[in-house]
Parts: sequence; C-alpha cells; structure tokens
Amino acid sequence: MFYDPWDDLRRLHREIDRMISEMLGRMGRVEPTLIREPAVDLIDEGDHFLLVVELPGVNKEDVELYVNRDSVTIRAERKGGIEKKGDRYYVRERVYSSFYRTIPLPEPVIPEETRATFKNGVLEITLKKERPKLEGEEKGYRVKIE
Repeated sequence: MFYDPWDDLRRLHREIDRMISEMLGRMGRVEPTLIREPAVDLIDEGDHFLLVVELPGVNKEDVELYVNRDSVTIRAERKGGIEKKGDRYYVRERVYSSFYRTIPLPEPVIPEETRATFKNGVLEITLKKERPKLEGEEKGYRVKIE
C-alpha cells in the first residue's frame, strides 16, 4: 500500500474548508470560489491500477486528465447556479469550484494505454503498469544459500 504523507494535511484542509463554508453559508455569504481536492481511491489490480475519483456536480466536458509514468493530474470545474441580475438569495450554497489534484503512483505506468470513463460524477481511470510485479516480488526473491 502506498502511503502519502500529505494525506493528513489534505484531510485537515478539507475539514477546515468545510467548516468555513458552513459558517459563511449560515451568515448569508459564501466565497465565490472554493478550491477543493476530489476524494480518490487507488486500487492495485495486478497488471494495472484503478483510480476512482469523486467529482460531484462536475460535467464530463469540464474535466482534464493528464497521465505521466509516475503520476496522474486531474483538473475540473464545478459551475454553481446561474446568476441573474436582481436575484435575491435567501440561501446560496451552490458555488463555482475548481478541483486540482496530482496523485503519485507507486509504480510506473504506460500513459498511452490509460483508459477513463465518467459516469454520475465518478471518474474511473485504468492505468496499465509498465511491468506488473511477479508473485512474491513484494517480499523480494528467495535466494537459495549454498
């Protein structure tokens, strides 16, 4: 399992962002732009990785995906409600947000063989490994001692 030392800091950032948004929402003001990182799962499926990214409220056309041998970068925009001149909001919580996240990969992948699907706000990315690990390779190779 790959450990990202920044996960705790990202989690704290999201929690602080959520609390500030709730507080400002109750006061009748909401920041015009909130930047949040989408939640992701990275799953090792043997010969490939499956990266699942939650992008609620985002249209497929507003997502950009870039893959390198050792990382995946996702950029997306969520557009809030349409503003009309003279609108008077009693509650306004739907706002414009931009998402940006780079996910480091624990093993090299072949970027050209990446496949992605987007359905109901969930982006699924299949990343073919450059060289799948052989059985037992995680522990190392057992060497016969003579």
